[in-house]
Amino acid sequence: MVQKSRLRVGAVSFLNTKPLIYPLLKKEIQTDIALSLDVPSSVAARLSDSRLDVGLIPIIEYFRANPSGTNYCILPDISIASNGGVQSIQLFSRVPVHEIRRIALDTSSRSSVALLKVLLAEKYGISPAFTTCAPTVNPNTALQNRQYPPFEAVLLIGDPALRHLGTTEYCVDLGEVWYKLTGLPFVYACWVARENVSLGDLTQVLLQSKERGIAQIPEIAQTEARKLGLPETLCLDYLQNHIKYDLDESAIAGMELFYKFAVKNNLAPPCRSLNFVSN
Repeated sequence: MVQKSRLRVGAVSFLNTKPLIYPLLKKEIQTDIALSLDVPSSVAARLSDSRLDVGLIPIIEYFRANPSGTNYCILPDISIASNGGVQSIQLFSRVPVHEIRRIALDTSSRSSVALLKVLLAEKYGISPAFTTCAPTVNPNTALQNRQYPPFEAVLLIGDPALRHLGTTEYCVDLGEVWYKLTGLPFVYACWVARENVSLGDLTQVLLQSKERGIAQIPEIAQTEARKLGLPETLCLDYLQNHIKYDLDESAIAGMELFYKFAVKNNLAPPCRSLNFVSN
């Protein structure tokens, strides 16, 4: 077993993560972990190449992962998920979905890109072309420019998606479409550890942080609304009514179904399974 004096833990920097880590950021829980924040794609990359021991990573990266010298394990009972509309994963469009020919994808996203491709194939039966865009793009402005870039829709995730809700003629909430298609929650991210890392009491620390953080959602919404320039009411509604933080049987069933769709659509390799850290 690899034993490190300080566990290197990476979390996503978006608003939806804060109830899981707020007590840790405020140092309300005594722990020696080294916690850092980044966008989802970077957290996944850092976990894969051993710069992190544990990461809150997009679920598609768990299924795609081929980390050198180790396997991944999912920590129990914690996720970032939705059971219906999620608000923070939006396909902004100037045309109806069936008319979309080209989509610009937020470069900070991985699970959401895979989810979008699954839904386009399984729900809408279309296969548009893709390009990339910065998370800072204004979808309304970008889509009005018919010269360049040449796309009809933009996928944004996280705080940028919340910032632009309702700004384009058409807007598709991917969490809502997934739920209507499957009747199951969608899990966007989980805490994932490299198998050869000694976790000590980290699982208990993260569960305690989750419990405390959920109780502090009104405070989190107030604090983060000021930082993000978003209405406090939006942040509060988002954290309380759209994001779910458990990893129960229905959420796990949603993960397994998503994996089947991902394999079917060549978005993940076959013969992977969910491997959990023992309690």
